[in-house]
Amino acid sequence: MNQLLCQREALTLDEWFNCFWQPRGIAKPVVAFVYNQLGKYSGLEIARVRPSDRLNGDLQLPLVCWFDWQIRWCEDFCECFGVDISDRFDMNAVTTVEELVLCLDGLRLTVKAVSRINPNP
Repeated sequence: MNQLLCQREALTLDEWFNCFWQPRGIAKPVVAFVYNQLGKYSGLEIARVRPSDRLNGDLQLPLVCWFDWQIRWCEDFCECFGVDISDRFDMNAVTTVEELVLCLDGLRLTVKAVSRINPNP
């Protein structure tokens, strides 16, 4: 997989954010989370990953990640953002890196808004 990615230009986190996510209003901390954590769990060079890359088809995440990585992903997200998404996030519901980033940004905003409305669920 990294061989395919090597053909692409590597982008720093700032370049990746400015090029693909800032124009869409995605929070930089969410982008940084995906950039850093997806590389950590997959071993892929995320600097060369693009929003249209398919998580299963192109990046083959089920083959390159540990079996429990989705559980740890949710735990790391909670630790980073103070938002528990474990009961709301379904990796099978997202197909591309773009959908993953949009989903996480939306969950971060939705859960925070709900917790402000109902602080004692």
